[in-house]
Amino acid sequence: MIWNPFLWRTARRIETAYRRQQRDEPTPDLPWSAWQRLSDAVRLGSLADRRDWRHACEQRWRQADGEFDLLLSDLRALRHGLQLRRRTKLPQLVDLYAELVAAHEEFDGLAVDDSEIYVTTEPVTLEGVYLGPFEIRLNLVRLDEQEPYRIVAIEPHPAQTSSETTHPHVHYEKLCLGDGKAPVAAALAEGRLYDLFQLLRQILLTYGEGSAYVPLEAWHGTPCGECDATVDEDDLYLCRGCETSLCGDCVRVCDCGAAHCHDCATSCSSCEETTCSRCLTACELCESEFCANCLTGEGLCHACQEAAEEERLAEERAAEEAEDAADEQFIAAESESEVHAVRLGEALVSPRPRHHRNRPLRNLGRRRSAAP
Repeated sequence: MIWNPFLWRTARRIETAYRRQQRDEPTPDLPWSAWQRLSDAVRLGSLADRRDWRHACEQRWRQADGEFDLLLSDLRALRHGLQLRRRTKLPQLVDLYAELVAAHEEFDGLAVDDSEIYVTTEPVTLEGVYLGPFEIRLNLVRLDEQEPYRIVAIEPHPAQTSSETTHPHVHYEKLCLGDGKAPVAAALAEGRLYDLFQLLRQILLTYGEGSAYVPLEAWHGTPCGECDATVDEDDLYLCRGCETSLCGDCVRVCDCGAAHCHDCATSCSSCEETTCSRCLTACELCESEFCANCLTGEGLCHACQEAAEEERLAEERAAEEAEDAADEQFIAAESESEVHAVRLGEALVSPRPRHHRNRPLRNLGRRRSAAP
């Protein structure tokens, strides 16, 4: 082993950090309150189940799931604290130096930045998605914490839906360990830094779909706001009303080209075709909103237009009937006058216009004026 003064000084810093951590270790408490909350939720859920209170039963079991997760978190913290207190001896300086030398050779270098030591992984590619290399940074001041490390992307290729998710299992530089939590905690507690860096790198090189913050199949896409399907940027629609991202199956497009989601879309009162509020016009009579195809040139919907035409025809028919009634009344009056004239022995003269009765006088005047 070639002597490396830099790594030796770094090992001394880590040894000091471990000793300081042991002095500051708090006495872990049993999570009695979390256990009691879980017990109450399970008891009430069982009671609601026996009495067939479905809504209450669902609420209580949902509460029990949340309390169970909190209890597991408290138990992990308790185990971590007990592991720290149960440790009979601190990592030795020579052992820490050997761990750093092994990590330095494995990762082609180990660096120190203020209170952090870190190594750099090779570029990570998961199922054809290039994510780039990562730095695994261990904070020497926070060795008493459960996760005193962070994962930093050197060439960030984040998910399109979350700029802070640089890896399916890394969100805001925190790594989701999954099943690797226990071995990582053990390696950290025992000062096996080479194993610690190796375990964290292996998690970065492994894809677990169930524990991913963003699935790889949705890495370069955007989820639809209604059906959650992943949509490529070229096939994405944006709702004009609320700016929700929509896929082609969920979008509702107006004739003017405007896209809308289900909540923002409107429809014509007649044909029920999807349209936007800008393309609807209120009927001047019923004031319901219609598209341009369902309004007449007079600004009326078809129903109101038919009603207006029927009213107009009814008025014309009434006028004709009134005129016919007046004519019949006039004829009846004339017939009655003729009957009276016959009874009195008078000659029956058919009524003629006045200009017909004066025609012989006018003709005589024309002959006299034409004589020499």
